[in-house]
Amino acid sequence: MLRPPRTTGYLLALLAFLAAAPVQADEGEEQSASPATAAPAVAPSAAPAVAPSAAPARQKTSTTRRTLAAAGAVVPGALVHGTGHFLLGERRTGLSLLAIEGAGMGLVVGGLGGAALSGASRRIIAPIVLATVTGAGLFGVSLLADIYGVLAPEGGTGSPPLALPWVETQLGLAYVHDPTFAYSAFLVSGMDLRLRSIRLSGSGWFALDDDNARLRAEGAYRFVGPGTPDGPRAADGSFLEIEGALTHHRYTSDDFSITTGEVTLQGRLDLAHIGRTLRGSFAEMGWGVAVEAYRYGRRPFEGNELLIPHFAFGMYLGHEGYPRGEAKVFYEHRHDGYAAGAKITGLGSGVPGHLGLQGRLYASPRWGVLADVQAGSAYVGRLSLLLRPGGSP
Repeated sequence: MLRPPRTTGYLLALLAFLAAAPVQADEGEEQSASPATAAPAVAPSAAPAVAPSAAPARQKTSTTRRTLAAAGAVVPGALVHGTGHFLLGERRTGLSLLAIEGAGMGLVVGGLGGAALSGASRRIIAPIVLATVTGAGLFGVSLLADIYGVLAPEGGTGSPPLALPWVETQLGLAYVHDPTFAYSAFLVSGMDLRLRSIRLSGSGWFALDDDNARLRAEGAYRFVGPGTPDGPRAADGSFLEIEGALTHHRYTSDDFSITTGEVTLQGRLDLAHIGRTLRGSFAEMGWGVAVEAYRYGRRPFEGNELLIPHFAFGMYLGHEGYPRGEAKVFYEHRHDGYAAGAKITGLGSGVPGHLGLQGRLYASPRWGVLADVQAGSAYVGRLSLLLRPGGSP
């Protein structure tokens, strides 16, 4: 069984939190801890390791103070992250969120400054983009985590699944609003196959009103985190994995196609490791590179390189039983999907990717729904039915 300190170490390194957010308890927990709750820390061999979500609940906070903290998390919290937790009396979590914001701002300023000084030279643009997107991710995560922490109920909004199903399928419909192309309605299908730490996935988007299709195959290896029920039991929902993917997108009616190969290192950190008020929330970060070959008509293939970092903040929904799932808001830097990149004017035109919101909810061990929306130069909405043959692990 994976122990929390080891998982935390991997994921803190992944999300650049080592310098900004050490794993520690808040002041309130130190003051309210009883000998019974402190015993495992003195003699860890006397009890099995548990996830941070099993820590003692914080003392009840008055409605007035929580309302003040929620307001502070927005103003001035939008600029000084952690303000809500300071007002809530969770000083250490507030300091951690402020430090994460500082690290994010430093990366953004450094990345933009490097782009300006170098004239966005292709020789060094890769580390500049990765640093800037990572910094924006840390900034966004610390802001949303501050708001979540002061609004979430005791124990958080939900708990992560500690094992994943061997098979999960989806079938649904999607709508794409893009004035550049004729398509709009799509049939979407997909399947995930897992064996312990290995995942094989396939998906397809097939236009119902145009000759357009996007096919994708993925293979991933998970170093730490939840796997199938026959593998080691995870401590929480945090994970670290490497993923390889191949995508082929045919625009037959427009007489061109794009084939993309990519590799991404990505992970999730349950934010209970940062502070107990953040139980039930998580952050994701990923860095990837891709090479695409596109072809117009019968002309020879032409190549291009892509940077595909992404980040997300989310929350688990439900602790036990059903319904149960998760929801997250995310940013994808890639431009080769249906949402593509954001439309903006000025010097930044063509650089940013797209934003999205995704929710996954199971109403029973077998049946669930997946819904997401994305906004870039086009708008995408999807609703799919999920099936886990054999039920939940």
